[in-house]
Amino acid sequence: MDTLHAFIGLMISTFIIALGLSQGLSWHLADLGQGVRHPAFARGMGVCLVGVPLLSLIVVKVLPVPPVAAGVIALMAFCPGLPMALNVVSQQKGNLPLALALSITLSLVAIVLMPLSLNLLERLFPVAIQSPPYGVLLGRVILPFLVPFALGIGLQKVAPVWAHRLRKPVKLYFNVALSVAALALIVASFPLLKRLHPWALVAMGVVTLGAAALGHVAGRPRPGDRTALAISAVFGNPAFAFCLGGSTYPMKSLLGVMGLYLLIRTVALVPYLLWNQRHQASERGGGPSLPSGRGASAGT
Repeated sequence: MDTLHAFIGLMISTFIIALGLSQGLSWHLADLGQGVRHPAFARGMGVCLVGVPLLSLIVVKVLPVPPVAAGVIALMAFCPGLPMALNVVSQQKGNLPLALALSITLSLVAIVLMPLSLNLLERLFPVAIQSPPYGVLLGRVILPFLVPFALGIGLQKVAPVWAHRLRKPVKLYFNVALSVAALALIVASFPLLKRLHPWALVAMGVVTLGAAALGHVAGRPRPGDRTALAISAVFGNPAFAFCLGGSTYPMKSLLGVMGLYLLIRTVALVPYLLWNQRHQASERGGGPSLPSGRGASAGT
């Protein structure tokens, strides 16, 4: 078990670096400008920064959710940014430049707001969440993201061919490392998770579908925008949450529930994805959705 925990720690410490590098390598000012200027961008920012956190707080306060599970649901909602969502947006024929602009912008905003967000969550969930000292936050989360992010942007300037070649393997490593870490955490924490109250599972499903509904409504009227915002609202940035969960001893109890939440969130989103595919197909006769543009290749 010690070996498994050491492996999980290694995955957590490396995929935050891969996330920063991946986001930096995906940075194209022209593509970001196209996404940021889109009318749905501001609505997407509002949903991810305000709507989803408020929804999560309401759900965990209304339902009888245990403190640790409530803290996990809230913490994941307060970590916006959607690196894992881009492939899903592409598969669902969503507006990929919009999703990419939201992903990079939300990741940077989350880093800036993280100390304030953690202080708020510590007051709301004192049993589950303890805000780490700023030095720990800086060394384990902020700099491991921002330094590779800056390196990725720099590499694009001086060696764009190498930046293009690196983008896909770095993103693949991030997705695989995060998925493996989540599954390993579920295995390592199984004795605790099998005693988790059913209301915690209900709350996770409600927040997932509620976030998708908020994004879907905010993205109207274009089908591609609705899809991009719905998926963006659900996915968030689990890399930040995992690194925060491993930053202090009291918060390590959150890690297993985080892994379970990722699994439940993925499963709970399936009904929306299936419905959205059929809904988009029925709307195609009414006019084309917004084209993905050149930014689609940057985000995949």
